Amino acid sequence: MKLSEIEQCPQCGSSNVVYSEKKDEIICKDCGAITSELTPEMQKKLEKASEVLKN
Repeated sequence: MKLSEIEQCPQCGSSNVVYSEKKDEIICKDCGAITSELTPEMQKKLEKASEVLKN
């Protein structure tokens, strides 16, 4: 999963995130977290959340 495909914050789960193409990072407007790379744990968490949202 690429950072540009993420629609929710890996830290708090908020969907109020912005992708910075210039810096290749996700910025959460709710908790302020800046994510520049996904750890395997974050990636699993986001994939599970995406599956839940699809169903």
